Amino acid sequence: MATKDVAKLLDKEFVMANLDYDRGIGAKEIERRYIDKDQGLPWLVFVDGDYKAVINSTRPDPKLGNIGHPNTAEEVAYFKVMLEKAKKHLTDADITYLIDSLVAFNKAANAK
Repeated sequence: MATKDVAKLLDKEFVMANLDYDRGIGAKEIERRYIDKDQGLPWLVFVDGDYKAVINSTRPDPKLGNIGHPNTAEEVAYFKVMLEKAKKHLTDADITYLIDSLVAFNKAANAK
């Protein structure tokens, strides 16, 4: 999903921030604002303008856990739910394009 067309769509909606757990001072504390236990990496949270969580990549069913990089059909479906819940500027067509791009990326990566 690291292509220019995907980045352009994501930039319509999100400001990306990456936390480095090994070297980033306070990175774990920031994560703890949104979850109470380690979920594995990558872990995602979409926040609003007041830094309140809108939705994160930990699925509601504790047995299912974090989607990480969404790879399975179920993980991709939950990522779509995340995008739909967080969107303000993305259109349904934008989300479809993002999901199709993710599925194509996963297919190519899994074929290697």
